[in-house]
Amino acid sequence: MDRFQIEDIKDIHVGSLPAAKMGIIDSLLGEDIYKENVPIEQMASYKSGHQLGTEIENLLKGDQRDY
Repeated sequence: MDRFQIEDIKDIHVGSLPAAKMGIIDSLLGEDIYKENVPIEQMASYKSGHQLGTEIENLLKGDQRDY
């Protein structure tokens, strides 16, 4: 697995921070608890947050190889 680089996520723009946070949390939990609470006009921010959460999880999984 390639080593994580900040460049992997720096181009992800979230828009609405609260909606993005809900996406990150749902992604890390593995279920969509907060998705229904996100207004439709902020769904793109939620999806960007969900993508960030996936990248964070992949980073954590990959970072365990040397420990």
